[in-house]
Amino acid sequence: MGTHMDFSLHIVGGEQQRHRNSQATNSGFISVMKCRSAVAFFLAVVAIGNTTLDITASDAADRTRSFLPIAVTPGKDELNTTNQDLEPADAAILRSGVLPTEALGIGPMSRGGDLDWWRYIEVWRAHHENPASTSIRRWLTLPQHDDVQITTRSGRGAPKFLPWRPASFVVAQTPHFEILSRASTDTTQKVARDLERFYWTWTQIYFPLWSGRDQTAISLAQWDPESSNLSDYLSKHAASRLSLRRRHRVVLLPDERSYQLTISYPQISAGQASTIAASAGFYSDTLETSFFFPQDDASGMAHETCHQLFEEASDRKRSRKTTLSTKNFWLVEGIAGHFESLQTGSQLACVGGWDSNRLQYARYQTLIARAPVASIAELRGDRHDVQRRSDLATWYSQAILQTHFAMDDAAKSPRRKNIYLALAEIYGIDISDFACLHQSHPASPDEDSRVDRFLMVDDHHLIAHPIPGSATTICLAGCEVSLAGWKTLPQLPQVHWFDASRTPIDDEQVARIIGDATSLDQLSLEATKITPMVRETIRRATDLRELDLSWTPIDDSVIESIAADKTIETIWLTGTAITDASIAKLSKFPNLQTVDVQRTRVNDAGLQQLRAAISDLDLNPLQLTP
Repeated sequence: MGTHMDFSLHIVGGEQQRHRNSQATNSGFISVMKCRSAVAFFLAVVAIGNTTLDITASDAADRTRSFLPIAVTPGKDELNTTNQDLEPADAAILRSGVLPTEALGIGPMSRGGDLDWWRYIEVWRAHHENPASTSIRRWLTLPQHDDVQITTRSGRGAPKFLPWRPASFVVAQTPHFEILSRASTDTTQKVARDLERFYWTWTQIYFPLWSGRDQTAISLAQWDPESSNLSDYLSKHAASRLSLRRRHRVVLLPDERSYQLTISYPQISAGQASTIAASAGFYSDTLETSFFFPQDDASGMAHETCHQLFEEASDRKRSRKTTLSTKNFWLVEGIAGHFESLQTGSQLACVGGWDSNRLQYARYQTLIARAPVASIAELRGDRHDVQRRSDLATWYSQAILQTHFAMDDAAKSPRRKNIYLALAEIYGIDISDFACLHQSHPASPDEDSRVDRFLMVDDHHLIAHPIPGSATTICLAGCEVSLAGWKTLPQLPQVHWFDASRTPIDDEQVARIIGDATSLDQLSLEATKITPMVRETIRRATDLRELDLSWTPIDDSVIESIAADKTIETIWLTGTAITDASIAKLSKFPNLQTVDVQRTRVNDAGLQQLRAAISDLDLNPLQLTP
């Protein structure tokens, strides 16, 4: 057996916690960075949305779009992904995303291996145009009517690393995964479908690296998508189906506690149980197995599955050293972090986009906290180098930012080619047949400024790239988003962290977008157009940990409306109209750790009352000059 490799072991400290509550990671950093940037902002508060950049439509971030298997509905044999009857998520993906071949300019006029990739995508397009085609479904290993074939049996013998008795688990098999599950039947079926969607999306985006690419090329070598029907071609000329025999093993536990107990087994944790105990999933290279437990947020599962597919489903040379030793380890984690952004509709999926959860933290770092963007050179190092970093959470954020920048920053970007070339080098894959990826393009001297522009979202972004799903994290702080731009966002009832600071959002849009506010963990409305009427939204946010209303005309009635008295830890009220009347309320918050009331009507007596009520309170940390 090789060196034990658990990719979630790389996610330590705050980054582990992100899988369960991404805002827990953000909050500490944001509170600290707010202190650093507050004075500069106070001097420049005359302008809301104070950063002005030359943004054009061509700067808008792209999502990479892929096709999903479609179940055939009796009486409705044909679907068309260009019509106006798509579900909202599919319509948003179709509108805002590009196919991977389109992003690289691969089409019917291409030559060599590029044409193989194009044909593979065209197979999926043909499936969507005629999902009832028996020959296409057979070639793609899809069942006749459902979107995925799932068979289930009682578990007889578990792998040696799992001390499970026979019949204490079930084995669910799909064409590409074997799931050893102790979760419920419904949960197991859902995870099986999600894994198949991950697989097919991964193969379309990373076709040059996929182990099935050669079989696909041979099978479709004589097919001309422009002149011949795929169903007829597959019936007459091609092999009956993709015969990728390997299944990727997944262990699915029923809940988080069972997951933690299982991964604590020495044969699984390899002596690092304490490190992985807080994770939400991990992949072991040594055991060639991923471990998960049911969660509403599937991003962690997408992250680890991406690792697993690069390790097991790519056309890599198995004799190569472990990827842990690569000095480009930032990309190993960056590409999995990028894959976390996967969103699915009923027919389409997409990866990337300005609304990716991982980009929100990076956007705050760069546009508000003015933290410099880390260059690729600064991110380089092997796994052990990375593990020793004191800024590991920031390193992950910057690695994922650079990956998003390369993969999303506009169609036909040369940076995307560099990502494929670097991945091929890391995993030891020969991609010399792919002419579209032959030539690398060195980064230009102004790449860092381009990353800043990439993060800067404006109304063009919001209109051209609508949110496909229900986002849980939105940070547009400091962006060039107008009130009209905010009106284009859908309601986001599951949002945990919402930051509209330094933009002209108003009470009405805050209330509409956030909805019932019961999921809110952090709310930042610094220097916005809100009024005391925002209290109606804040009253509903019963689980808030951090609230920022600085430099707005809110008054004591807003503080009185706060119902999150048992959860709130940090409140920024700098430059507001609150008075000593709010002190009594603030003094009763049992978990309050930080509050800033400078430039308000709170007097010395009020400050003394706060200090007396909460002895270890960090009061007025911004230290504004008189």
